[in-house]
Amino acid sequence: MKIGEYLFRQIKARGVDHTFGIPGDFAIPLWRAQEAAGLQPVVVTHEPSAGFAADAYARLRGLGVALVTFGAGGLNMVNAIAQAYAERSPVLVISGAPEIRGRDLDALLHHRVKTFDSQLNVFREVTVEALALHDPTTAMASIDRLMATILERKRPGYLEVPRDMVEMVGRPSGSRVRARQPGRAALQEAMAEVVARLNRSERLVIYAGVEIERFDLREKLIALVQKLNVPIVTSLEGKTVFPENHPHFVGLYMGQVGSGVARQMIERADCVLMLGAFLTDVNTGVFTAKIDRAKLISASSEEVVVSYHRYSEVGLVDLIDYLLTSREVRSHAFSPVVHPRKPKRRLGERLNSLTIIEEMNRFLEPGRYIVVSDVGDCLYASVDLRTDHFLGPGYYNSMGFGVPAALAAALAVPERRIIAFVGDGGFQMTGMELATVRHLRLNPIVILWNNGCYGTLQAIAGRQKYFDLPSCDFVALARCLGGDGVRVKTRQQLRQALEQARRRQTFFLIDAMLPSDQMSRTWQRIAAEVRSRIRP
Repeated sequence: MKIGEYLFRQIKARGVDHTFGIPGDFAIPLWRAQEAAGLQPVVVTHEPSAGFAADAYARLRGLGVALVTFGAGGLNMVNAIAQAYAERSPVLVISGAPEIRGRDLDALLHHRVKTFDSQLNVFREVTVEALALHDPTTAMASIDRLMATILERKRPGYLEVPRDMVEMVGRPSGSRVRARQPGRAALQEAMAEVVARLNRSERLVIYAGVEIERFDLREKLIALVQKLNVPIVTSLEGKTVFPENHPHFVGLYMGQVGSGVARQMIERADCVLMLGAFLTDVNTGVFTAKIDRAKLISASSEEVVVSYHRYSEVGLVDLIDYLLTSREVRSHAFSPVVHPRKPKRRLGERLNSLTIIEEMNRFLEPGRYIVVSDVGDCLYASVDLRTDHFLGPGYYNSMGFGVPAALAAALAVPERRIIAFVGDGGFQMTGMELATVRHLRLNPIVILWNNGCYGTLQAIAGRQKYFDLPSCDFVALARCLGGDGVRVKTRQQLRQALEQARRRQTFFLIDAMLPSDQMSRTWQRIAAEVRSRIRP
């Protein structure tokens, strides 16, 4: 079998139907090979969008693929893949490259930087493994190993394929890559300590994060919460890994800047079972979280830690599977949290972050939508959003994610309508992907949080000219790109626009005009913490 054919058959077999990228001369044989394997290539407007789209696709399908050319293509996508690495998203980056034949002449080919390995070396910094194929006899084994590593570690990987190797016949590896298995003794010792700690607890709380989604553990988590009969909070990065309409769900924990109810629940607990969550600056509200390590059981894909005891041979999946089948774990007493009622609002009031979220909570229907957010106040305001599926770059925080992610989500989960939150700053980076959206006849609803500036920075450093953004008629742009839209300034106008968007078959942009000096409560608290740390 030819190497290119083998590569894309392996990708197709793992549930991938689309790839994202821009063709280039060194990658043309790869593009031909992927189409022959039945994959649908999605040509985006700019390589960063390919990376963001592949990341979002991976979060929803379990694997995403970006396909680019050498140098000018691959290096243009590094930031998006860095975000995928930081946020544990299994993306395969495939790059074409110059032929193996003739490299010994050290020719000054276009797209080359310092050496033929420059791009490979860059991607080694932002992937779990980066490989360049050189030998057709070992190429298939290398592909197998890389794919297994990406899927096991839930991190991006990089594969560089020289142009003359795509059509070469390879040699099947004949061996399977085995997944890591915990040692029996280590598992028994770790679980004995975990179960004893859980059973002693009188105020047990589960704190769930992003790895629940990455390892497809959502249904198991629901079963575990119900078996233990305890409250659960999630991180921002792990928003919607647990159903937010479930009676055991309390809210998002972000230290001093998040939900007061969730904060009290976590910080008064005598045991916190942290599952697939990470104590980043964002998740902890700029490190204002107060979780006593002596009361913490932490499980990630790499280890289980009980207070100060570390079990490196046991991981998150092992722990959850054990607790679900164990008869030794007791059920706890739990009463659902009663949240205060929201006050009634006037339809004529001007829009701000809170009113957008309140109207979205009114509009959203379970099982019908996926909400995708870019970085900015739209992300942090979403702490108060109630939805059943949410995607956002809640750790690395790179702007530009929103529109490409909406494109990918619409392809990955076609049975759901996609709603994208994006600020005017993020939109000006990758908003042209709406042209691709229209080309593919997709119909996301894009809500543009338009405050005319980099508002999150302004909340930290005050009004500065370099935070101002150029004004634009975004509705006219949406129509120019083949969709439709409307500008809104009040709650009532937003409500009407959402109903209008619901009925449209093309993409619909809602340009929500917001004051430049009003941010969500969550970001106001974060900004205050940041200011306190950078003040001379």
